[in-house]
Amino acid sequence: MKRTLIILISLMILISLSSCFRTNKQLRILTENYPPLSYIENGEVKGYGTDVVNAIQAELEIDFSIELMNWDAAYSSAMRHPNVVLYTIDRTPEREELFHFIGPLGSNVASLYSTKDNLMTINSLDEAKAVSTIATTTNWFTEQYLVEQDFSNLLSMVDPIQTLKLLAENKADLAVFTDVTLPELSEEAGIDLDTMVPVYELLSTDYYIAISKDTDKRIVDQWQNAFTTIQDNGTLEELHNKWFDR
Repeated sequence: MKRTLIILISLMILISLSSCFRTNKQLRILTENYPPLSYIENGEVKGYGTDVVNAIQAELEIDFSIELMNWDAAYSSAMRHPNVVLYTIDRTPEREELFHFIGPLGSNVASLYSTKDNLMTINSLDEAKAVSTIATTTNWFTEQYLVEQDFSNLLSMVDPIQTLKLLAENKADLAVFTDVTLPELSEEAGIDLDTMVPVYELLSTDYYIAISKDTDKRIVDQWQNAFTTIQDNGTLEELHNKWFDR
């Protein structure tokens, strides 16, 4: 009887400690202006990635606010500090050991784009290396990929809208974007999407939610389990359809 009582008390203590851990651990959730995956409207962060993050938070019974900033600042913060959630982020070999990844949420294709009035033909990476300027966005996976491929003609901008404007104004020969986000970035920039032409496909990748590497493994497991739950119960598919079957 005494042993049973000790076991019950121990279990209650463990449950209490687990509950405290779950509710008291502060997380920073960071994202960028990357419509339709994440953007701000009337002071509220919205988008497909945002909906997925909020669905995970609902599953975990937490409600941390989401901060929107430029990608370079968000990415750097997630690299330097524990307890940072970053979305959405493409999973590449270069990033594999830098973060814990939750997902995938979806996939995209990254390409080099030209404009119709300054149309270029690109058949290889070497040909792309020979152009004067390629506009990129700082620390995007596409820029990191081109750096890994020894490109030296990159013009890096913190804001993807500025990257797009460089191309539209013919201040860059090419720019790199994905098929998922270019349409809404073009709309936000006031640039006709039909003037943008993909001329060379770089790579196809999946995008995820990342958690900084030094974060407690229990938090990572909670987020992964919650993601699996919304995937299995159909919530993830519903959210994807909401944003991409419009």
